[in-house]
Amino acid sequence: MRIPAAALLVLLPFGATPARAQSDAIHMIDAVFQMFDADRDGYITLPEANLFIDKTFAEMDPKKTGRITPQAWLQFSFGLADIAADWDRSDAYDRAKLKIFRRWDVNHDKTLSLEEYRAGVLGEARIGVGRGAKEAEPLRIDLAAFKRAPFLRQLLNSLH
Repeated sequence: MRIPAAALLVLLPFGATPARAQSDAIHMIDAVFQMFDADRDGYITLPEANLFIDKTFAEMDPKKTGRITPQAWLQFSFGLADIAADWDRSDAYDRAKLKIFRRWDVNHDKTLSLEEYRAGVLGEARIGVGRGAKEAEPLRIDLAAFKRAPFLRQLLNSLH
């Protein structure tokens, strides 16, 4: 399963037992937030989000086709696959990832373009911010709002 290369050092200390799986998943989400928040000011801005989205897209599209396949999407860990496996929740985790993939595949061609991936991440991150966050407003996502993004809630829910 693939995770961003930059995340490897962050992820090594996390091993899950059933009692710790949800806690470890929350810590993993915290670590992913820190990878997004390049300037460490406690907020993810649009440039930071786009940089992280571009890096993860490139890792899921190593042949530079401009498309992410469902297989590549499932192989990418997002830091939670090992926790799901340790807790015997890999099937539920993969089902949640496929639901996200299908939701973001707006043209229904069974692949994600960079634009679809970006729109999915940013659109759902704005939902996490709430309070009527509009695309025209500058993006500033704190950790609590990041955790409210529907795709993250869906991945975390698949672990219990």
